[in-house]
Amino acid sequence: MTDNKIIKIGTFFSGIGAPEKALERLKSENYIDDYKVQFFSEIDKNAIKSYCAIHNVNESLNLGSITDVKGNNLPYCDLWVGGFPCQDISCAGKMRGFNFESSTRSSLGWEMIRLLREVKNKPKCVIFENVAMITSKKFKDTLNLFKEDLMSLGYTLYDDLLCATDYEIPQTRTRYFLVAILDNNKEFRFPKKIESDVILENLLEESVNEKYYLTNSNYVEKDNKRIFKHKNRNDIEYEVDMDKYFTGGVCGIDKHTKFAISSRLFSIYGNSPTLTASNTADNSKIVIESEAK
Repeated sequence: MTDNKIIKIGTFFSGIGAPEKALERLKSENYIDDYKVQFFSEIDKNAIKSYCAIHNVNESLNLGSITDVKGNNLPYCDLWVGGFPCQDISCAGKMRGFNFESSTRSSLGWEMIRLLREVKNKPKCVIFENVAMITSKKFKDTLNLFKEDLMSLGYTLYDDLLCATDYEIPQTRTRYFLVAILDNNKEFRFPKKIESDVILENLLEESVNEKYYLTNSNYVEKDNKRIFKHKNRNDIEYEVDMDKYFTGGVCGIDKHTKFAISSRLFSIYGNSPTLTASNTADNSKIVIESEAK
């Protein structure tokens, strides 16, 4: 990207800085000489503190809300990365969309387009990320307009849906990636899939505090299905199909939750479901067979 391989990066909707962590890994593996964080943009107080601790930078590098950022004040970057909010695109939300005039959280992705118009020297590469639903028929027209604006700014586009399970991570997490390259002579290729036999069991900690378990080891067995009660609430039951448990994937149901997608119970002998930021009882759950519980 640059002759001396020192990558200058700026991120929006930065969270804890996963793109920066990726550059740190590239540096450790000698793919690049170094990288420099030019700025980050985040509004969540806890995420800001985590970002600064993880990347050893001062909070003064944080630009705050992207809506307050002026492009002509931005320092030059080789790379911008922005995983803009997915709440209004995801099937887990109300799916209000990300139309430019919608004023939804997901429409904040257009702020990056605005900044690309305002910035003095455009980044050589811009990476956008969002949920797979953005490619659906419901949002296709808006996505095409988004891409057309990028092309009008001189970028060549490459996009694809990538799943974590294809890259040695046992989590069924499919995400849309859009890569915009300013130089027409530079071709981008998405990484090839990697065959892997890694399963969730391989990544679990050996010792976990009991407070994180929803049930104890007591259960009622019926037709090779084990029915567990929540250890603090008798009205919540979990039904585990032991035949399915050892084959991986979905192996049971949470009878209490009203959401079908989060009623599924998953075996440790397969892949994890998509991990979410929400910490509620309606998240998908993992079944761990343990004599200690």
